[in-house]
Amino acid sequence: MNALLKPQHRPADTELHQPRILDPELYRYDEASLGEIRIQPYSPIVGGVVRGFRFQPDVRTPDEVQAFLYRSLLEYGFLSFEPGSVAAGDFEPFAALFGAPRFAGNPQAPRVGGEANAIDSARKKTRTNYIWHIDQAYREHPQKFTALYAVEAPRHGGGTLFSNATAAYRLLDPRFAAYLDTLTILHNADQMGLVSMSYADPERLAQARLDTPPLEVPLVRVHPETGARQLFACELYAQRVLGVPRLVSDHLLGIVFEFIKSPEVCTEYRWETGAALIWDNRIVQHRGIFNYAGQDRVLHRAVLD
Repeated sequence: MNALLKPQHRPADTELHQPRILDPELYRYDEASLGEIRIQPYSPIVGGVVRGFRFQPDVRTPDEVQAFLYRSLLEYGFLSFEPGSVAAGDFEPFAALFGAPRFAGNPQAPRVGGEANAIDSARKKTRTNYIWHIDQAYREHPQKFTALYAVEAPRHGGGTLFSNATAAYRLLDPRFAAYLDTLTILHNADQMGLVSMSYADPERLAQARLDTPPLEVPLVRVHPETGARQLFACELYAQRVLGVPRLVSDHLLGIVFEFIKSPEVCTEYRWETGAALIWDNRIVQHRGIFNYAGQDRVLHRAVLD
């Protein structure tokens, strides 16, 4: 079993006296393959590039291929499918290989086709996607996976940063990690203005706030399929740690955010027009990079339960 898929455990007392380091076995340098399909590490700590795969909507993708891609997604955190792997019009049925698509747009990210929505730099101006987050972490049941398709990628800039939030947890001192395991936080959809900047109409804004009240969640979440622990608090939504003074809450969250942003557990994904990307929303955190001013950046998104 790959090291990423081994269930993590609470350290024994003897382990608590050992310094915490990132397990070298978590880094990947070799590719995996199934027939002609190859997956090469995008970076040593998060991400894989799928080559030799072509989605054909009129041909059933073999069960063994679907299972291989699904296992690889759990292992790598995100999978990138090179341009030519998926046609633009086939994006939603392709995403459905990994789960059930569900519309998750708002007035600035409208529906395109069935359940997918568009993220268009000419239209979406909230800028909240440039803050570290887990998609819909303010909901009781955030989606398992998020898939994106690059309809038009900037020639320069406009990448997406990913952090392996499971690896970030592994960086923590064991005693501190054990303490964080006991804490809960409030995630608020409007903590950094996501809701406020999405609805100009006062009545629709009021209803949107009622629809997304603050939610109590664990600061450390356990992956339901692998048992791995993940730092779940994210900058975009985390309001405060419950049961501690405000200053303690601010410092605790600041420390968590610092580990999530550690270069050792992060990588930048650079978009190409026609590329498709899917990530495990229970393993990674992400944020966009706003360094492509004057260029168009159009992505289609499908969230998957």
